[in-house]
Amino acid sequence: MVVYTIINIIIAVIACIAILYILFRLYAWRQGDAHFVVDVRRRTPFVLKEMTQTTAVWETEVTFHNIGKQLGTIMDFYPRPLLPQEQFDRCRVQARLTNLASERDDGYWEAAIYYPATSGLLRVTVILTSKTGNIREDLRTFPDMPIDLVYQVVARSEWYIHKARITLRAAEVYREIEGK
Repeated sequence: MVVYTIINIIIAVIACIAILYILFRLYAWRQGDAHFVVDVRRRTPFVLKEMTQTTAVWETEVTFHNIGKQLGTIMDFYPRPLLPQEQFDRCRVQARLTNLASERDDGYWEAAIYYPATSGLLRVTVILTSKTGNIREDLRTFPDMPIDLVYQVVARSEWYIHKARITLRAAEVYREIEGK
């Protein structure tokens, strides 16, 4: 009889722990987490900022938001241009990204904490350098170039890396080089 009483007590303790764990998980789920969204659909058009005989510099601005319920930290944010040589080999491509709230010119992303329902603004700069010495001629055959905006987020949950994609369109390039 004593054995059954001890087993019932152990089962009751385990059940209480399980119920408390489930209640804790529901509470944590209700609290939410940070959730960042890069608003690529509302980016500004790429603008030709500078053009020399061998170089063209393009810029756009992109908004991002923390639409989550908790604050979160963007630890790293960088652009990755995707222009394979098989598709277009007339220019070297460099890209950098900066936070307009704490602008830097060295391409380094300074980690920043964002509260719920806050936004930030990024400036993406793309530098095309001609391999032939005539950037205007080289850009006449420029294709659409995707650029991944890769960012690492640390919040209540485990850190994660996410990416959004913008595109430097050939039509934007042609419009700007014909207009200048």
